[in-house]
Amino acid sequence: MSDSARQVDRSYGDRPNTDRAPDPERRRRILEAGMGLFSALPYAAVHMDAVAAAAGVAKPTLYRYVPTKEALFIDGLAWTLAELREAIGAIRAVDAPARLRAAVGLVLERVGALSPALTAIEGRGAEFGEHSRRVLREGFDGLRGALADLLRQGVAAGELHVPDIDLAVLMILGGIRMAVHGTGRRPPASAAVADFFLNGLGAQPAPRNGAPR
Repeated sequence: MSDSARQVDRSYGDRPNTDRAPDPERRRRILEAGMGLFSALPYAAVHMDAVAAAAGVAKPTLYRYVPTKEALFIDGLAWTLAELREAIGAIRAVDAPARLRAAVGLVLERVGALSPALTAIEGRGAEFGEHSRRVLREGFDGLRGALADLLRQGVAAGELHVPDIDLAVLMILGGIRMAVHGTGRRPPASAAVADFFLNGLGAQPAPRNGAPR
């Protein structure tokens, strides 16, 4: 697990006292298993028994790391966003447009899969809803830096023209959040979202002499 992921790999709520030091690898397995289930199933269908089984730990062990399902989701959301930031930084596509497409695809896939659970957790009480929104904001702040680095590299290589990198990143992430959360629609294809930001709203040049393009 990346260093930045460890920094945000924190828990919500009080933990039962235990003399045993937390095992980072076991914690990673628990969060990974939980987020895999939250991505694949409705929030209400995810049960701690299934998380323990998927993570390969006993249920009492699971509760030493995450005391409730809500805590598991919020901890896992922070971990997911930190891992996503590292994944964006590790993209090695051939050029900046390809790297941007890959980055948009990663964010859409990972955050889009969690959108139903995000909606569900916000309905479980003001405390959990506010905490999940704060974790999401903090996580997207981290993604902002990773995307800004990607755009700067593209500008330096002459592959992208971005007059205002900070504004461009805000628009990209804002567009992704609107696409996957709260619209009630299926998230769009990542290629369509990336092409929108790469090509803008400009009309395509008319074909010369009326010839088809």
